[in-house]
Amino acid sequence: MSLWLCLRFPLLPLECLPPDTERAVAVVESQRVIAANELALSAGIKPGQSSTTARALIEDGELKLLSRDRNRETQVIKQLLCWAYGFTPTLEAWHDNTLQLEVGSCLKLYRDVNRLNDILKRKLVYRGFTVASGLGPNRWTAWLLSHSNKEGHTNNRRSTEDGENKRVELAAIPLRILLSIPGNDFQQSVERLEKAGIKKLGQLLDLPPSNIAQRCGKSLYQWLQALTATNDRLATDFLPPQQFKDSLWFGFEIRHSNELQPAMEQLLESLEGFLASAQLTTTTINWHMLRAQGGFQTLTVRSSEAHRSVERWLKLSVLQLEHYSLEENIEGLSLDVSEMQQEVMTETDLFGDSRSNESLYSLIDRLRARLGLQAVQYLDLREAHLPEFSQLLTQEQPATAPLRAYPGQRPFWLLEEPHPVRAWNDQLFWNGPLELIYGPERIEDNWWEQPISRDYYVARTEEGQPIWVFQNRHNQRWYVQGVLP
Repeated sequence: MSLWLCLRFPLLPLECLPPDTERAVAVVESQRVIAANELALSAGIKPGQSSTTARALIEDGELKLLSRDRNRETQVIKQLLCWAYGFTPTLEAWHDNTLQLEVGSCLKLYRDVNRLNDILKRKLVYRGFTVASGLGPNRWTAWLLSHSNKEGHTNNRRSTEDGENKRVELAAIPLRILLSIPGNDFQQSVERLEKAGIKKLGQLLDLPPSNIAQRCGKSLYQWLQALTATNDRLATDFLPPQQFKDSLWFGFEIRHSNELQPAMEQLLESLEGFLASAQLTTTTINWHMLRAQGGFQTLTVRSSEAHRSVERWLKLSVLQLEHYSLEENIEGLSLDVSEMQQEVMTETDLFGDSRSNESLYSLIDRLRARLGLQAVQYLDLREAHLPEFSQLLTQEQPATAPLRAYPGQRPFWLLEEPHPVRAWNDQLFWNGPLELIYGPERIEDNWWEQPISRDYYVARTEEGQPIWVFQNRHNQRWYVQGVLP
C-alpha cells in the first residue's frame, strides 16, 4: 500500500520571483490577477480581479504588476524536485505547482510521517514558499486533501480510524475543485451534478459507480477509480539531473558576507541530501550572489577531496568570504554544482572514532582558503631517469595510480641540488665519515646533449642516518642527493 505526500504551492507564480517587501505586488495573466503579496491583499486586491481594478485600488507608484513567468515557475519546480530528492527517490512534478512524494517506503527511515511532513513544510517556509500539504494512499487523494482546511496529518500505522477521517475530509471538499485540474473536461459533468444537488465530493462518492459512468461519462468515472485506488506507484524512480542548482531570496539587500551563512547552510544541506541519494560527491561548488534586477557575483570554492559534507563546505565558504568583497544590490544566493563524481567508499575502523582525527585534505583546504590556492602545493612524481627531474610541485592532487617501482632504494626527499662529498684515502666524508651499505645502481641519461652517467649508493652517517650518494663516472667525484627514512 502506497502513501503519498502532496506539496502544493498555491502562490508559486508570486513566490518564484524575487520578493519585494516594500511595495504591493500582484502577478497577472491574461489581464487577471492570479497572486498577490500581503501589501496588495491588505489594499483590497484579490485573485481574479482585472489589472484595471488593481490599479484603481492602489496608486501606480505603489503597485508593481508583474506578468506571470511560467518558465521561472518550471525552473523553481525543478529545483524543488532536486531538493526533495534528498528525502525520497520516488517523486514527480504534478500539475505545474505541485510535488508528489511517495513516502510510504521511507517510514522506517523517518519513523513518523507527520514528523517528515513538518520538517518539509518548515524548510519550505524558510525558503519563502507557501505550501499546502496532503497525505493519502494515492496522488489524487493527497492532492485533494491539500485543499482541505485541515492539515491532512496521518499516522504511520494507517489505521482504520485514519481512513475514516480522510473520507470525511474528502467528503467536505466542493465538487468544483475538479474544474481546477489542468486539462480537465469535467465542466459539463460538474454542472449537471450541481443541478441535481450534488455539490460536495462526498455526495459524488456515495453514488453507485454504474450511475456515475452513465450520468457523467467515462472520463469522470475513471478519475474516481484513480481517486479510490489503494495502490499508486510510479513506473520508475526520479532520475536526478547531472547538475545541481538551488537558490534562496532574502527580500532585502545583503550588506555583510556573514549574513549569507544561514542561507549557505540551508543550500548545502539541500546539496548533501541530493548527492547522498545519488551516491555522488564533488570537489567544486559555485556560489552566485544574485541581484534582484538580474546578474550575479560568483565565488568558487574548491576542495582537495571529493565529499558532500555540509560542515566542511560551509567552513571553506566562510573562510573565503572573509577575503571577498560583496557588490551592491545582492538580494539572493544560488548554489550551482556541475562537476560530480561517483562516491568512493573508504574503509573505516568499526570501533574507532574517526571524528577525532582531522582529514589531511580538510587541513589543506582550510590553509588554501585562508592563504590562497598557491600557498599549498603537492609533491608529485613523473617519469624521468634523472632523480632531479623526477619530482615536481603541483597544485593538483597527485594521481592515486601506483607509480613505477624503482629498482634498488631511492629516497623521496631530494636535496635542492647535490652536495659535494669529500673523498680521502678511500674514505668518503660528509658531516663525518660515510659507510656505503648498498649499491651501486647505475643511471645514464641525456646522451643526445651532455651525457650523464652515475653510480648511486646508500650510505650511512656516523649517527646512523641513511643518505643517497652517487659518483659521477666522468670526473669520479661524489655527491649527496637525498635523505632516506
